[in-house]
Amino acid sequence: MVSAGNNGFAPRAVRILMAAALLLNAAFACAELSSSVSITGYTSMLYSGNLQDPLEAAALLESSLYLDSTGNKNVKAYLQLDAWITDSVGLDVPRAYLKVRFPWFRLTVGKTRLSWGDGFVFNAGDVLFGSMGSISGGLSDDTLRAETGWLTALYLPLGAFSYLEAVAAPYGLPAIPGSLETDLQFLSDTIAFDELSAGARGVFKLDRLNTTMEAGYYADGIAAEHRPYLSLHGHLLVDWNLSASMSIPMGDPAWQQWDDWLAVSAGVFQLWNLGASRTLSLRLEAAIRPGSLWREAVGGEAIHAGLPDAPVYGLYLFPEIAFAPSDTLSVQLRSFFSPVDLSAVILAGVSWNVYQGLDVFSYLTVMGGDADDLYGLDRSGGVGWATGLEFVY
Repeated sequence: MVSAGNNGFAPRAVRILMAAALLLNAAFACAELSSSVSITGYTSMLYSGNLQDPLEAAALLESSLYLDSTGNKNVKAYLQLDAWITDSVGLDVPRAYLKVRFPWFRLTVGKTRLSWGDGFVFNAGDVLFGSMGSISGGLSDDTLRAETGWLTALYLPLGAFSYLEAVAAPYGLPAIPGSLETDLQFLSDTIAFDELSAGARGVFKLDRLNTTMEAGYYADGIAAEHRPYLSLHGHLLVDWNLSASMSIPMGDPAWQQWDDWLAVSAGVFQLWNLGASRTLSLRLEAAIRPGSLWREAVGGEAIHAGLPDAPVYGLYLFPEIAFAPSDTLSVQLRSFFSPVDLSAVILAGVSWNVYQGLDVFSYLTVMGGDADDLYGLDRSGGVGWATGLEFVY
């Protein structure tokens, strides 16, 4: 519940909620409404790898409501409302946007995510949200990069698989993590002109090379950075992608530090249909930062108990194997691996679709590495196991 305070936040929050409700209601009123709900409940156990430390157990109940307008191809509204219950109760709106298609262009307004560049985990072309660091959520999530933000986007089609797109993000991207209350309070704050963020990209299909090329630029006013990027993705025996970007400080940059600003990502993916509803997929992605650490951090650079800052290494890898022996059962093995300090977090999971809409899942996560590495077996969560079920209706 949003509480009133001396700063006049409550009236502003109410106005924002009313405006958003009117905007979405206008779109829902002119179209049919499709709704769905997902409920996920699971228990987890965490173990530090130290026999003297107690086993930690937790339970979580999550639910999501999805409202999607249908029936009008020119106006589309979408609302996602998330709630969770654990040791506290939380409420958030990850997505709430309106899309309108005009004769020559398309307009998107609201809270959502734009996919610039290409990559499942690592994507240097994602200059909007940033997809080069460690994963904020768990490795078991279906979508490992799901941050959203408040933005306005203009889409101009140029032909088959080619288009221009411009974006303005007044509050910066991604949105500050938190609850619905903190999100609304953030929206009520005034914005300095020099903190505004905007950018544009062009996407072009290179038919002869069976490749798609992207080139774009984003000016982040809050981080005070220029972010140009170039991305290529296509198919040659396997699906592949390659992206490069730079984060150049505004003002008077020291160009001798160019390698600190450069980020490169690459990935390959292949899916095989083995017949009889069986599939096998392999994925390998890499994140490269030439100016970061290429030796194991020691001393003050390394991770220490009670200190949240972790060293940034020059290379990270994400390998994944997924096998579906039937259309109701799937098994996956994936890892976030740091080759520089030889540490990793590894996840093995299984999911079974018992009935239509009902899935039972179980995941085992193990960290490997020394105490001062990026991942370590003897720290909290060094070994974790979670099991639960999800129902979508």
